[in-house]
Amino acid sequence: MSAEPAAVAPLPESMREVIDQIHADLVRYGAANKQVVTQTKLLALDAVIEAARAGEAGKSFSVVAHEVQRLAELAAEATTDFQRKVEHRIDTSRQLVSDLEGARLVDLAESLVQLIVRNLYERTADVRWWATDTSLWQGLEQPTADTLARATERLGVIHRYYTVYSDLVLVDARGKAVATANADYRGRVMGLDYQTAVWFKNAIALGSGDQYVADEVRRSRSQAGRQVLIYATAVRSGGQTHGRTLGALGIYFDWGLQGASIVANEIALGPGEAARTTVMLLDQQNRIIATTDPASLFGTFGLDARGQSRGSYRNASGALVAFARTHGYQEYDGQGWTGVVVQQP
Repeated sequence: MSAEPAAVAPLPESMREVIDQIHADLVRYGAANKQVVTQTKLLALDAVIEAARAGEAGKSFSVVAHEVQRLAELAAEATTDFQRKVEHRIDTSRQLVSDLEGARLVDLAESLVQLIVRNLYERTADVRWWATDTSLWQGLEQPTADTLARATERLGVIHRYYTVYSDLVLVDARGKAVATANADYRGRVMGLDYQTAVWFKNAIALGSGDQYVADEVRRSRSQAGRQVLIYATAVRSGGQTHGRTLGALGIYFDWGLQGASIVANEIALGPGEAARTTVMLLDQQNRIIATTDPASLFGTFGLDARGQSRGSYRNASGALVAFARTHGYQEYDGQGWTGVVVQQP
């Protein structure tokens, strides 16, 4: 079997390493040349002193010694000028590499946020589709033991095959849960009053079955603090787009698992680069809703976007911060989320 290829550093990082090596070589060259010039000057000075001691016989040697001194001065000036010009070009190259690094990380941040937004667009389709299921609207329109049992069974079937959801909850117009998918949480869910739940209030106020509600990432009170992202819509009579509102369906996307997986696995970074890089997703309030640094989860990140939707900058500690706000997918606006990559020097 052939050995696996060694990990290769990203192009900007490799270029920076080469530039740093060139700069280090230049510094060594300058120091060595300075030492040679200093020694040459000292030798020339010794020669002038000896020529003076020799009197008339040393005059011609004194002229040579003075010329050597002058050439040493010229060599020092030429070296200083050369080093200054090369260091200027190195600084320019470093800035270009920094811009290239920033552009690369911005692209990664945008790919990250667009990946999750496209995934979540499917969740908006799921909830609108399932809300038209006959067993659900019948369970709300004619709430008997049989109809609610069928609604519960139907939600359980959906949940079994759509493992990205931690629960699906059917709520009547009064805010009472009448059917749920996940038996593990059913006891607590059925005892909650959903009239105060943001997703429920917004869902029953929708004007048609084409519309939906996307809640913010939050810890679920019915699921022992589990991180969820709830999508909801009204359940309507006959499953019709403009039917009478009977209640609402809320589907609980398992954000804790999915969000952590996306920031950890969907950006390709080498081992050395990954160790000094933090990947995050921010909501519209710059709240950290997913991150490779769990300690900062649900804190606020001080993003200095300056009105831009994408870009990069160096923060006060010298870290490169790249960001990209989602531009949505189809009719899903992406809720103003932003992908952020922070890379330490």
